[in-house]
Amino acid sequence: MTQDPKISANSSSDGATWIPESKSAVTHPHMTDDFARVYEMTANRNTGQVAALALDRVGGIHWGTHVLDIAAGAGALGVPAALRGAAVLAIDNAPGMVNLLEKKLAPFPSSEARLMDGQQLALKDDSFDATFSLFGASIFPDWRRGLAEQARVTRRGGMACVATWRRPPGGGPFMVMAQALRSVFPDMPAPAPPEGFLVLSEPDRLAKEMTQANLSAVWEGPAGQSYLDGLRDFHSHMGVYAQLDNDQRRRVDTAILEVINGLASGNTVVLRATAVLAVGTKR
Repeated sequence: MTQDPKISANSSSDGATWIPESKSAVTHPHMTDDFARVYEMTANRNTGQVAALALDRVGGIHWGTHVLDIAAGAGALGVPAALRGAAVLAIDNAPGMVNLLEKKLAPFPSSEARLMDGQQLALKDDSFDATFSLFGASIFPDWRRGLAEQARVTRRGGMACVATWRRPPGGGPFMVMAQALRSVFPDMPAPAPPEGFLVLSEPDRLAKEMTQANLSAVWEGPAGQSYLDGLRDFHSHMGVYAQLDNDQRRRVDTAILEVINGLASGNTVVLRATAVLAVGTKR
């Protein structure tokens, strides 16, 4: 009998990505240039759609607008905002993401990327016309502080936008991986999502501070073996999968293909996940 992989004791703060234990902030694979590359190629298909809706819902993003993108990731929101003419500051706590963002924002002289903790913004009060935290604040260990910091740097009358997934483990390939792992390791307990994920995913809770709206985010890609080949690098950064031995990975890969084949239409698979998007005005 193979032994089930060990879940991090800090899974409640690791989030729905199922991060392996014993990794410092410096050495964690989610901090690297390699992860930023695979994240851009995969997850941006989800987050980009939410980002586009967020920009439209906030409105007023044009030349001269000062925008802060918190936990900016691979630039799904920051780059389109810069294309609209905004002066974008994109921040992330992962050096790999910041390195990628610097390259993507290089064509925009008024925009930049910085390494910064979204729970402790090294920024002045009332500095930005619009602030965004898409799938960021909800997974911060101190998510309330993250929201407070976002509000602090938003100017009076400015707009603050927050988004999170409606249900764990998130959208797109994370849903497929979770289903495949349950199939292969039915006794494996799923790690608890961060507190902020659960609280902010409830529209009624989120609506206490912000106007809320539901939407569907769609991840689309090739079906069959092409799905597995295209996501292989991304899967290697999903914590539980990363800890499996080769035989266990083969079993999970087989389960992934079964999930995808059951969802596919022809040569394409479309993965739908509900997110919660909220926009509020600072008073």
